[in-house]
Amino acid sequence: MPDETISEKLATYISSRQFKDIPSGVVDAAKLHILDALGCLLAGTRLEPGKLAYELALAASQAGFRSASTLFGSAERAVYSEAIQAMSVAAHCGEMDDIHAGAGTCIGAVIVPALLAMAKRNDGSGTRFLEAAIAGYETIIRVGLCIDAPKLFARGWWPSTICGAFGVAAAGAKFLSFSLEKTVHALGIAALHAGGMITGGNEGATARHLAFGHAAQNGVLALLAAERGFSGPKRVFEDPRGFCLTLSSEPKWEILQSFDGYYLPEVAFKPYPCARQLHAGVEALLKIIGQGSLTPAMIGEIELFLPAQNAVMMDRPTMTASHAATVGSGQYVMAVTMIRGRIDLASFDRKFLQSVEVHDLMRKVKVSPSADLDRHYPKYWSGRVALRLSDGRSYSEEVIIPKGESGNPMTAREVEEKFLFLAASILGEEKARSVMREVYMLDARESLSSLFDALEVPTNFLPALTGEG
Repeated sequence: MPDETISEKLATYISSRQFKDIPSGVVDAAKLHILDALGCLLAGTRLEPGKLAYELALAASQAGFRSASTLFGSAERAVYSEAIQAMSVAAHCGEMDDIHAGAGTCIGAVIVPALLAMAKRNDGSGTRFLEAAIAGYETIIRVGLCIDAPKLFARGWWPSTICGAFGVAAAGAKFLSFSLEKTVHALGIAALHAGGMITGGNEGATARHLAFGHAAQNGVLALLAAERGFSGPKRVFEDPRGFCLTLSSEPKWEILQSFDGYYLPEVAFKPYPCARQLHAGVEALLKIIGQGSLTPAMIGEIELFLPAQNAVMMDRPTMTASHAATVGSGQYVMAVTMIRGRIDLASFDRKFLQSVEVHDLMRKVKVSPSADLDRHYPKYWSGRVALRLSDGRSYSEEVIIPKGESGNPMTAREVEEKFLFLAASILGEEKARSVMREVYMLDARESLSSLFDALEVPTNFLPALTGEG
């Protein structure tokens, strides 16, 4: 096709790639990422933004609409598109979901909730689910890399919300066996709905998470619209007023047109529940803590060095004492990690958010840009910690490749342990292990019903959702 557009090339790739063609290593990685996303989703249903998103979905569903889709992690059902948005919010709001640094995008938290809802609504085999998930991951990453999406942070745009709808549209088109033409239209329609701002971090605005969930919802809207006959722009990527040239002065066109290899194995897992920009710093600080018997009272100063763009975003010496604000505060994350000797979801409990000890130590934390670390950005979001004690002694540690990246990976065992930690409190240990087994058996399942059964929350673990608007 001499006049084939980039959307048509991408759609051909999405439509033609079959499970048998996918290397086993990529399939194994996909299973781990699906498992990780499910753990993040379940845990997020108990965090404030996740609870609010579920209650919003119920409120919207009660306004005269038919409730049709399960809100996983609860016993409730909501309108299809509202359920997808809510579950995507839950999967992301704990800042534990996977991410591709070079593309600047979180991925599993938009792809997996959307595919769960599609599979629950339409049925389908485990291999089709895996094919679709891989197509979604590859599409989001390629779009983000093409426009050098991490640069958008500095301009106030959130790459995950800009690229997410493309991934959901691609995953859905694959799962629903769209024709090539409908896949092209779905990608074009997704582009028309792309975008969301990153503002609100310092304030702890929980509605920021809705923007993330809205990307998943927009991807599904694109699928529904294409399915019902809406047409999308076929030259949405290369048009002078199209997606790529609007957001980048020098798009890397080849990434959207050459399909050798897979990017999914590069996607990083998050070992810590805070902004990925801070993970290298957390890892460096934990290494320092492990070197000796240090106490918060001994600290004179903690200086966290980050790539310049990340330093601007993570320098939050004063902010609302809320989970949504503190997960991206270098000052808070360094202080609470120093005091507790670790960082986990409990580090953002109210007793720490309001702790005088934490806030006193925050005043001794400085976040600074580093030209040396800029050399590794955006491929790696590196960090260095310089810790000076009141008696004059000093420690320094640098982490170029943070834990979870392919160059410093979490093992499959570590990902499983993370999932069980997150999911067992929602499902119970036995059911959490059943979910893990079902994910590993996806390619042997003709139906996903056994996965859905495993994800059903036992009555004694159910939260109370009001659904009141």
